Amino acid sequence: MRDPIGPARAAEPAECLDLVATAISDGDLDAALAQYEQAAVLHPWQDPRGRPLTVAGGLAALMELRLPLVVRVENVVLADGIALVLGCWQLSGTGPDCERVDLRGCGGTTVRWQPGGGWLIAADAWQLDDVSPEPVRLRLA
Repeated sequence: MRDPIGPARAAEPAECLDLVATAISDGDLDAALAQYEQAAVLHPWQDPRGRPLTVAGGLAALMELRLPLVVRVENVVLADGIALVLGCWQLSGTGPDCERVDLRGCGGTTVRWQPGGGWLIAADAWQLDDVSPEPVRLRLA
């Protein structure tokens, strides 16, 4: 059965990142995907075959670690219905395989004001800095 209450819509550009972080931390892929435009691009890293990940694949790979995602917004550059949100993120703790995980990165997110109201992510580009004692292997979709 479908949830009668839809996912939250971001009232401010930076809120998109908070809503995605909350959804990933809660294990709710649908709520995270609801913060992205239909044709959005996600480029946090590439799979070993050299192809960019899909939005769903990238978010699912992070979500499989079952750790809280923390996002810190550093700056928002706003211009006529579009915004660049710059910030950093961190995912730390003990993963499902009982290994220590400490992933972090910085990057930028382009968000666009929607005709029906609210902001959605159009493009997301994040650097992945793996500072774990052992490299973390993300399962790629």
